[in-house]
Amino acid sequence: MNELSLNAQAIILLTAYFNKGDKPLTIMEYSKFASWLLQHNMKPSDLLELNAREVLEDWDDTKITQDRILSLLARGNAMAISLQKWQNCGIWIITRADPEYPVRLKKRLGQKAPPILYGAGNKKILNTKGVAIIGSRDASSDDLDFTFKLGEKLAQSGYSVVSGAARGIDESSMLGSINADGTTIGVVADALMQKVLSKKYRDAIRNNNLVLISPYYPDARFSAGNAMGRNKYIYVLAESSIVIHSGLKGGTWEGAKENLKNGWVSLFVKKSDDTHAGNQKLLEMGGSELKDLDSLDYLFTANQDVKTAIVSKKEALDKRILELISLEKLTVKEIAQKLEETQNIVKKTIDELLNSGDVEKHPTRPLRFSKTTKLPGL
Repeated sequence: MNELSLNAQAIILLTAYFNKGDKPLTIMEYSKFASWLLQHNMKPSDLLELNAREVLEDWDDTKITQDRILSLLARGNAMAISLQKWQNCGIWIITRADPEYPVRLKKRLGQKAPPILYGAGNKKILNTKGVAIIGSRDASSDDLDFTFKLGEKLAQSGYSVVSGAARGIDESSMLGSINADGTTIGVVADALMQKVLSKKYRDAIRNNNLVLISPYYPDARFSAGNAMGRNKYIYVLAESSIVIHSGLKGGTWEGAKENLKNGWVSLFVKKSDDTHAGNQKLLEMGGSELKDLDSLDYLFTANQDVKTAIVSKKEALDKRILELISLEKLTVKEIAQKLEETQNIVKKTIDELLNSGDVEKHPTRPLRFSKTTKLPGL
């Protein structure tokens, strides 16, 4: 592991788990605190280089208290032990302050991008052009065979495979890509350390064809919450996506719906004869049918004109709202009046901008909103 910068060390201390009972800052808590630091012309490393209590003198938050921050910063020994343990297994850490951090995560998720990522393998793959392959754990043998061949085809066409490293469709797509000597990104929801050491992935990591990453503690056990939370990272790290098989509930279903709602990447869906599958419903909700595999270039261009028109209209409204509230704190009603838009449209757009971290709300009556200060490198 390369020597960590003071900035990276401070971010890790604030946001990483080392021992049971730790209460590190959540993604949004860290973003709120980092925004405050930036507004005061400071950065996380100042907490280690200067007197942290003096740096925090003007910080006031009922949940992210000064004592909580100071206790997190005091975990230097625990951090050193954990870093050594992970390094011995080939695991590195990158933070939002590091140049290797995936560009797409920052661009598409903003302040909701994880402050730290644990990983193993070739970091350069994180910024390659890839296709997300998503599907059920309990897939049919036909779907598994199809997915393996799809992984091979993508690799042969020069595209990376992005998947979740879970049993079933995820694993088949990754192993197909690896088999064809392609580049592969596995976004892990649990047991990163165990997967890094597993025989099925060890050679690909050693040959620089695979990178496994996780926003979760490397020893984390499986949890449905982490698995659900991981799904969005699969989509935002890719440039297109394919659902092989989905039920009408569960991780594959929820992840596909979240992608359609946010418009991160095009969603292609394999037709299915399974009457219990959600594939047809996803097509009705805006997905495109997966067709010809002879040439896969269409995965990046299909429906581009329609999508561009929709995105352009949304981006125009986003921009108008952000420009307006960068000058003053306003209510939804005031924004709607100034922009001559309906309050429903403005409220929906504000909610989306809140989720992306571009807008912050102020607990006044009625609620007022302002543009969030961006966090370059934090």
